[in-house]
Amino acid sequence: MSVDVLPAFEIMASEEKRGVVVRSHRLRTLGLALGAIVVGAVLYRHDAPTQMWVLLTLHALVWPHVVWLTLRRSVEPIAEDKRCFLGDAAMGGVWIALMQFNLLPSVLLATMFAITLIAIDGTRFLARGMVVMALCCCVAAVANGFAFAPNTGMPEILASLPLLTGFPVTLGFITHRISRTGQGQNQQLRRLGSIDALSGLMNRRHWEDAVNAALTRHCCSGAVMLLIDIDRFKRINDEFGHTVGDEVIRQVGAIIRGGLRDGDLAGRYGGDEFGVVLCDVDLPAAAKVAERIRADAASLLIDHAPNLRCTLSIGLADNPPHILKVRDWVEQADAALYRAKLAGRNRFMIAA
Repeated sequence: MSVDVLPAFEIMASEEKRGVVVRSHRLRTLGLALGAIVVGAVLYRHDAPTQMWVLLTLHALVWPHVVWLTLRRSVEPIAEDKRCFLGDAAMGGVWIALMQFNLLPSVLLATMFAITLIAIDGTRFLARGMVVMALCCCVAAVANGFAFAPNTGMPEILASLPLLTGFPVTLGFITHRISRTGQGQNQQLRRLGSIDALSGLMNRRHWEDAVNAALTRHCCSGAVMLLIDIDRFKRINDEFGHTVGDEVIRQVGAIIRGGLRDGDLAGRYGGDEFGVVLCDVDLPAAAKVAERIRADAASLLIDHAPNLRCTLSIGLADNPPHILKVRDWVEQADAALYRAKLAGRNRFMIAA
């Protein structure tokens, strides 16, 4: 499989940003809607003026979608979303004051905002959010004449139940999904870290580890190693430039990948060398694979270098029972590769 490391990281970053926008919109929409039920019950009890009802409607039903549209257009949606959650915390402080500090609804709103802030960015973000909430609560309390009515009635208790139960459960589901997504991304990052960016094959260290592991498990009985070298690669770089040289590496890697089966192991062993372990094959079958790789490389056409002809020298070595380390196996294949070079290049040789 072809893997371009930098585009893969860019795709992961883009997916993460889209995920932030979607999760934030769902969480904010649900949380503010459930919170509006609590605040509405208290405002109804106190016969609140029309202005407060309009403010509540705008905050609960319009604000989440305004934020969603803003985040979709933002270059840095994660940072922008954090600022919006601080704004939500500020409005939480305002509602606590406008509810005249009704005990259960006020504690519930403060707690739910605290849980959200911790989930977003930990304790430091919580501290910032609580400071913002407290300041806005003080300002709103002054504007509301320091009204103070902490007693909580049964209507407010009932109105608090959906927020008390529904919001933490939803936040738990979202957190669990983020955790699962993070695990998948970590696995992908580990995979990308083992891939050579140019050839799309395993890098040398990972390839050696994989072959050594197969040898340890005795999975390489009846296997053949191909050590592949691009002929006169230094001359290619000198005459056509390193950009063309990189393209040759990329194309040869694609040819090698195209001939692999499940269980075969292929890696970029050095600058212009590749190692391939073909599992469950004999030397005649491996020789056919080597010839196909050589022929495909010889017919390559490279953009911006129409006169370039790429040839390969390949050494083949089967796996004798006494070989327990990949380097011993590589030495045998390298000896055959050296013979192919001496014989005129653009061919394969089998280890004696």
